[in-house]
Amino acid sequence: MDDQGGMLWFLINVVFVVVLGAAIAWGTMRWRRRRTDAAARAERDRATVQSYRDSDQNTAR
Repeated sequence: MDDQGGMLWFLINVVFVVVLGAAIAWGTMRWRRRRTDAAARAERDRATVQSYRDSDQNTAR
């Protein structure tokens, strides 16, 4: 029973941190390798411009 504190510390401070770091690294690699064709870029840019316009209309009151 006395060793549970040490094992819990190891689990939280080592294992969870390593798993979190691996998940962040995996997500970053997936994000960089994503495919973006011209249509997807155009739609993203259109949505961004629309979002900026909507934001400007809401703050200009």
